[in-house]
Amino acid sequence: MNRKLVSKAISNIDDAFIAETLSPPGAALDRAPERTIQMSKFESKKSKVRSRRLFSLILAACLVFAMALTAYACNLFGIRDFFTMLPETADPYIQEHTETKAAEDWSARITESLCDETLVYVTVTVSGGDKYIIAPTDADPDTLAVNIGIEGDMTLGEYVAQQGKQLLFVGASLEQNDSLGGVGSQSFRNASDSEMTILITAEKTAALTENEIICHVYAVDEEWNKLTLDIPFNLAEAPSEGIGTYVPVDAESIPGMIIGEATITETPLGISIRYMETITDEEAVSNIKKVEFDGLVYGKGGTVLEDDGNWWFTVSGCTGDVGDTLIARYYDWDNQLVGTIQFVKK
Repeated sequence: MNRKLVSKAISNIDDAFIAETLSPPGAALDRAPERTIQMSKFESKKSKVRSRRLFSLILAACLVFAMALTAYACNLFGIRDFFTMLPETADPYIQEHTETKAAEDWSARITESLCDETLVYVTVTVSGGDKYIIAPTDADPDTLAVNIGIEGDMTLGEYVAQQGKQLLFVGASLEQNDSLGGVGSQSFRNASDSEMTILITAEKTAALTENEIICHVYAVDEEWNKLTLDIPFNLAEAPSEGIGTYVPVDAESIPGMIIGEATITETPLGISIRYMETITDEEAVSNIKKVEFDGLVYGKGGTVLEDDGNWWFTVSGCTGDVGDTLIARYYDWDNQLVGTIQFVKK
């Protein structure tokens, strides 16, 4: 079985998740048993180059998830276990969960959630019981078993044959709606060969219209059978505080776009910045790789074409201080500065 066959098997689940399967894992032999794959709802038809820029921004942000593991843990992983930097102010708002769904040979349980006005984090632990070895959806039998924490140079197919079990490739998402419609990602950690915790990250584009969310756990076995478990649970949004609205001094100072007013807020997860980018020259915009803010450590986010038809630049989870001015610096693919824009608080 290869990735194209896995893709065929899950073709009715979601196009974004098919893309995960078609993305080959890295070839490094010493890869740690934590994996991150991306999901997104942005439209690429109007600007393929824009998508490239978004991918770069998200990929850079997701490096925050990278933590090396060399041995199995004996407990379930929670949200904080996936982060090297998560503000302590977020701890009181991490909800513990026990909502569980079980099938004949496997099960899934929501363990924790954390939510503010722009981000949602959820951990779900999948258990394969006595039948399955659990692996992420972007793996296949030829993937090295070290990716799920098995020492040595065996492939997953070889390891499963040795154990007399079967492979189950698993992923998870939050049910998409008007609130949960932005960029998302999954990170994976195996507590054992038959138990894997998935951290789901989703970006919110609006306040929650209802507290109940569905965690959609999807899987494919070695015979290409599609299996799913839908687990409803409630989210509680952490409070936010508005820092202010910031006006660009020169809205056209970045090549290829006109930048709108920035709204800056702070939550227990960090500082969020959001403004609209009106594209005037797609070729110039395609030359932009990243954005940095003076005085802030970049969190997670990027530019997304939202349902209103506009491109919105949104970052969340930033750390640092924002005063009466905010300076954003745009860099090209050679990490050379292409433009600087200054925002002034109203």
